Amino acid sequence: MSQSRLLPVLTWRLELFTHTVPVPFAVYFSAVTGSLYSLEEYLSMGVAATVAATAMLLGAFYLRYLRLKKAAYLEDRSSIDPNLLVSAKSIYMTQPIYESFTIAGRWFLGVLLAHIIVYLIVGYRPNLIATIPALYLGIIPISFISYLFITEYSLRPALNKGKFREIEARTKLFFPYSKRLLVVVAAMISMPFSLLGYMLYATVDGRIKLENPLVHLAIMALLFSVPLLFTAWIVTESIRSRLSSVTGFLEEVGKGNFGLRISPSSLDEFGKQEERIGKVVERLKGLYAEIQSLNEGLESKVEERTRQLKETANELGKSLEEIQKLKYSQDGDYFLTSLLTEPLHSIFLNGSDYSVRSLTIQKKKFQYKQKERQIGGDISLAHSIRLRGKNYLAFVNADAMGKSLQGAVGAIVLGSISRSMIERTPALYRNVWPERWVKNWFIELQKVFEAFDGSLLASAFLGLVDESRGVLYYINCEHPSPVLFRDGVADFLEPSEKYFKIGHSGLGRNVHIEVFQLKAGDVLFCGSDGRDDLLIKSEAGEEIDTDDTRFLQIIRRSQGDLDKTYELIQKEGEITDDLSLLRIEAPKKVNSNVEQESVQSSQANLLKTISLQECRKLAIECFAEKKYSKAGELGLKYLQKKPTDTEFLLSVSKFLRKSGKTVLSIDLSERYRMRNPQDPENLLHLAEMYASKNRMDRSFQLLAEASSIVPEHPRVQKLSEFLVEKSRAISENRSDPRVLG
Repeated sequence: MSQSRLLPVLTWRLELFTHTVPVPFAVYFSAVTGSLYSLEEYLSMGVAATVAATAMLLGAFYLRYLRLKKAAYLEDRSSIDPNLLVSAKSIYMTQPIYESFTIAGRWFLGVLLAHIIVYLIVGYRPNLIATIPALYLGIIPISFISYLFITEYSLRPALNKGKFREIEARTKLFFPYSKRLLVVVAAMISMPFSLLGYMLYATVDGRIKLENPLVHLAIMALLFSVPLLFTAWIVTESIRSRLSSVTGFLEEVGKGNFGLRISPSSLDEFGKQEERIGKVVERLKGLYAEIQSLNEGLESKVEERTRQLKETANELGKSLEEIQKLKYSQDGDYFLTSLLTEPLHSIFLNGSDYSVRSLTIQKKKFQYKQKERQIGGDISLAHSIRLRGKNYLAFVNADAMGKSLQGAVGAIVLGSISRSMIERTPALYRNVWPERWVKNWFIELQKVFEAFDGSLLASAFLGLVDESRGVLYYINCEHPSPVLFRDGVADFLEPSEKYFKIGHSGLGRNVHIEVFQLKAGDVLFCGSDGRDDLLIKSEAGEEIDTDDTRFLQIIRRSQGDLDKTYELIQKEGEITDDLSLLRIEAPKKVNSNVEQESVQSSQANLLKTISLQECRKLAIECFAEKKYSKAGELGLKYLQKKPTDTEFLLSVSKFLRKSGKTVLSIDLSERYRMRNPQDPENLLHLAEMYASKNRMDRSFQLLAEASSIVPEHPRVQKLSEFLVEKSRAISENRSDPRVLG
């Protein structure tokens, strides 16, 4: 940190503030009280203020120079003694507190010195002495807190990089943000309070008389708005820069860069946060090194054991033959497993206008009976199904964890359950809503995988497309985000919530179904992490690619073509893992432009065509006018055309409940719950409707979920009492012999 550069920059910023806020305040204060003094007294005050201000400025500059010079000297000598760098950082970190107390002392002594000089020139003046408290109250607080933030702002860039970032300062000083903000508020109050209070007192006392009050109001507005705006900016900028610094460090650590270090760079909560984060990262770095060491040790043990086996086999003269037999047997197992896996990689479209293609390249390849085969954990499938009389396209792209057989077993399990789910749909699920179908699919997979106690996991993207509307319902289970190629632009389709891998314990049943509107000609690319785990050659050698956006660039360059995408991936680097790609293209004409669609509404026994937005608005108006049946009818028509309007789904449920269609209202509320499972209003709404149908267990379950989210909600307590009372009444009726007989 260059002292020759820091000193003028810091001095210029601090003095710019002083001559922008406190000095104009003092000048205006003197101008207001000028009528109390003669010309000789006024000139004496000017001379005294100039002398005192100059003396305080030079004194503060000299002290700042000595302190920063000492820090620079310690920094330069740190190559000989590293402890000197700690002392240098301690000086820089305490400099903001030092500057704050220095400016407070400057004003305290400066005002006092100026009054002493005036006293020596013109004698004792009571009116002049009375201004001292007002000047102290108006200037010292705002100067104290502003100097603190300005100095921290000036020093922070240097403390957040280079050698200072990796060491901790030795200081026990701590100035929390709560107290800082308290001082800021006090300063903002004390400035107008001191000036206006003195002016009011002096005016009532007859000491001064103000003329042209509008001019004074304008001047005071300027005097008070400048420090207010400046203080708001410097506090906001201070918080933003600190959060940005910590966020940048955590992003680097998240990329695996454990070589970075961070240490406190300020005497506040952010400094404490940096200290704790630094300790956590150091601990993670140690654990990472320990895991690497264990892995290396494990590999060496395996290699040693292999060597011993080879030596033993050579002594017996049978090693080569045995290995060949084992290899042949293993390839036979691989071959049989591949025969089970291949039929599950299926695409079956029954008259669909959607184009679906897949590509699967497993890392493990083998030869059995002169046939080249492959085996791995990646799987893609897509099938047409019908739900509630409409055509849907169900698809999945998944990556079962594990190498070779373990991954293949996971793919077989996942593919078998998915095919079973699809095959059972006409008999069991043909009348369910798409959200329920996707949720049931996920739950069936989760139950089976969870039974393996963590030894079988799979990342997956489960999707269901309404072919008539182009609506995509999906769940992303820790799978690489799909890429949407639309109008020549490729972007990730990021869910609002990502689940852990299928098979991870504790996922629960409150599944969040995402909804997305596809447009005509859209291309959706789903792919496993093999698309990203490329071995890239560079000047530094070979390394695994860390650029998550590389696949986006490949999709743009290939213009959404699957074969060209695979060719470009191969050109970018060596594929190091199983790779599967599933390409789904919407037809050129699909009912996706819902904003331009219309519905028919009957008003005054006449059919009238209105737009979707008008239909939505009219439904709300009918509900407000207590025309519940009409509101429900219009709401259902609207949702039939635009099922992606999740918020209105709950509204229509309420319309239908009011119109007496409780069963249909429950259906819509359950659909909304699957899209937004943490909405307490819907949970209570749903619990009340189930209670009306005497399904008390379900009501209590929903009430418990709502209570865990908003325990103090007044409807929670009221509904709880109602359910208890109704349950008691139902129990009494069941035990009453008159009811039974």
